[in-house]
Amino acid sequence: MLHGFALDARMWRRQVEAFGADHRIVLLDLPGFGPQAREVGEVEPAKEIGRAMDVAKVARAHLVASSYGAAVAVDYAFQHPERVASLVLAAPMLLGRRMGIDSWQRCVSLANEGDRTTAAEVWLDDALFETLRQDEDLFEEVRQIVLDYGGGHWTGKVSSSWSEPDPIPRLKELAAPTLIVSGEQDLPSFMLMAEAYAKAMPKARREIIQGVGHHVSLEAAAVFNELVRRFIASAR
Repeated sequence: MLHGFALDARMWRRQVEAFGADHRIVLLDLPGFGPQAREVGEVEPAKEIGRAMDVAKVARAHLVASSYGAAVAVDYAFQHPERVASLVLAAPMLLGRRMGIDSWQRCVSLANEGDRTTAAEVWLDDALFETLRQDEDLFEEVRQIVLDYGGGHWTGKVSSSWSEPDPIPRLKELAAPTLIVSGEQDLPSFMLMAEAYAKAMPKARREIIQGVGHHVSLEAAAVFNELVRRFIASAR
């Protein structure tokens, strides 16, 4: 399970509770994220998937990924298709496409001025979190995770390198069964990215969950979990 930007493995708590009895789950904090993150310079986040699978002695896995993590999962699938049983891409980021995140430049400026906490609060005030804010307890849970993010990607002390920085022409090569899930109130830019994945990938299934936004696995955990459970069963 691969988390979204400024989040970490804790975002998957509801999925661990739902699937832990029946599935072996591997969680990791991608480079630069999580409370123990280090300023590691340029990294290839997709390599961390293979490293985690090797440590856990997992030869092949279903990759469940959110937002930024979805781009990482796809990059790994290009490199090691034989190790990917299926892909679940929730509100996926697509490299080479406009993110449409209004707060980004302000967060970069604040983080580089040394005000990481305000940068995190500005990030949380973005429209990306609009529907999440409607649930005070859930928003506070996510807020605490974001406040632990060190801001390394904003300051340039952590940067991501990709094996395929323009993946669209190659998406047709990914033969793994793929479930693409969005909240119907997600940002238009992310809805377009999800549609682009669904159109290009040969075994893609598209699902839209009503009444929620970008953080679909958190905001509609029960519905999301059931979709994933049925999809993984069919992919097997």
